[in-house]
Amino acid sequence: MEVPNKEKWQKNRRYMAWFALLVMAVVTIFILIFPNHVKPAESIIVTIYLSLSGLVGAYFGFAKLGGRK
Repeated sequence: MEVPNKEKWQKNRRYMAWFALLVMAVVTIFILIFPNHVKPAESIIVTIYLSLSGLVGAYFGFAKLGGRK
């Protein structure tokens, strides 16, 4: 894949991964503070966790593979 500005592209990917981790932390804190309000949205929260953890795992995994070259 040809990227015109590779440094900016990598920086934006890193920001995306850190923002995903931040969202997961905020949702976790919200669940711990207000467990009764979370019940109706439980399936959506599980989907959010799976999506964000996949994104973060892929970023860190591919970053590690890219560092081996």
